[in-house]
Amino acid sequence: MFEDELVHIFEEEGENTRLLLIENENIEGIEKKLTELSIKYEKISVEDVASKLGDTDEFVVVLNILEFALDADPSILKDKVYMTIEEMGDLFDGILVFYGLCGNVLGSIESDFADLGIPVRILKDEQGNIVDDCICAAFGDRSAYVEAMMGEERGEGTYFLTPMQAANWREMLVLAKLTPDPDDIEMTKTVFDYSGYKNVGKVDTGLHYEKEFDETVDEFASLFDFEKKYFTGSAKVTDACYHSIKEEIILNSSTKSVANKD
Repeated sequence: MFEDELVHIFEEEGENTRLLLIENENIEGIEKKLTELSIKYEKISVEDVASKLGDTDEFVVVLNILEFALDADPSILKDKVYMTIEEMGDLFDGILVFYGLCGNVLGSIESDFADLGIPVRILKDEQGNIVDDCICAAFGDRSAYVEAMMGEERGEGTYFLTPMQAANWREMLVLAKLTPDPDDIEMTKTVFDYSGYKNVGKVDTGLHYEKEFDETVDEFASLFDFEKKYFTGSAKVTDACYHSIKEEIILNSSTKSVANKD
């Protein structure tokens, strides 16, 4: 769900940052966008990570996209994320997990890995709160997210769509257990009606890598007879979290270098 935000980060990065993309079945979308924007990256296997992280003056980022379906099972998701950090953590100077609370499955990840010796971070807003989910991140903080939801008429729910949510709305409905068959529009509409959804909230993050965002939201509204609501979002949470841990890593590296010289 944070594919666009990641692309934006590396579109804005300088030449002194090298991007390594771990090759797996989950990278097709982000690879297409990186290529379209002529963002330099190198595909590598998990086995090659260690050999690619030798002495260099560059800031090296290794991007590991985990499978989308993990959202459907919080316990498996947590096991996968924790196992990945445990197996590979000693190769890095810092780890940033692009995820929110989402059922609080990763809510304690920072404290759980406090003894790893490197910063392990999860997405937080300016107030230091872990974002609830990808929609909350797009709004910038929890208060703006709550305000958007509280602005609804009594008994009228809004189903929010960011560009990536819109691009994957069928998969998201299945993962959220709203319907086993998103192509069965009548059944899905019945579930929406029963759940109180009356509107679709289009959250414009300012990122336009998904070319059919407008059309997809229009189609979604038409299929389920939803009224469209419009919200202004941003990528400030993901941007700020990335640059924060980057600065922390660089500062820690500088401190270690001074200590070694002494």
